Amino acid sequence: MKQTTFSELKEQIEEWSRLDYINPKDIPAIELYMDQVTTFMDRQLGDNKRNPEDKILTKTMINNYSKNNLLPPSDKKKYSRDHIILLTYIYYLKNFLSISDIQHLLQPMTDSYFQRDTVPDMYSIYEDLFHLEQSYGIRIRESVQEIYEIADQQFCDKDDYLKTFAMIAMLSYDIYAKKQLVEKLIDSFHSEPPTKAELREARDLTRQKEKQARTRGQTEKK
Repeated sequence: MKQTTFSELKEQIEEWSRLDYINPKDIPAIELYMDQVTTFMDRQLGDNKRNPEDKILTKTMINNYSKNNLLPPSDKKKYSRDHIILLTYIYYLKNFLSISDIQHLLQPMTDSYFQRDTVPDMYSIYEDLFHLEQSYGIRIRESVQEIYEIADQQFCDKDDYLKTFAMIAMLSYDIYAKKQLVEKLIDSFHSEPPTKAELREARDLTRQKEKQARTRGQTEKK
């Protein structure tokens, strides 16, 4: 297979950095069986595959998401539009977040908006985010093009490997820094873990209450 030169990358970056999104208008309003859900997701997001044999979504994945409280159970083996929206979020988030982090992030969404008659509802939230992501995607591609230019200028007299490595290093740092920020934001959803002193105080209080209960029991027996 022909190796892509660094100069040829510039023409391909915009295509490579363009992700497939599921247009809100394409999400079926009717409920779907699991096979229909996996077929729909594969048809909508198939261009994001790195390798042709990769799977966008499988039955096992859906069952595991339900077991891990990422996805509410189906209704008589049928999945609603809100299920598909949650599966779309999970598809993107699982690439850089742990199952625990995804659960913490999506739980408030599920509790407040999943199949609820609210304003906004889950569909309108997804619709708003879809349009935001479309406009932000332009800025992402511009940022990647800028990184290309920096790597090209910094290593202008070096071989293609060093230029490509520099570009990968800068992109990786960007991903790492943003992942750290995302994790901090998720952590802000729940309170800080108790300190050792607080845990010790709670244990002492529990023991004290148990002792008082035993004393009362002995007194009542007399």
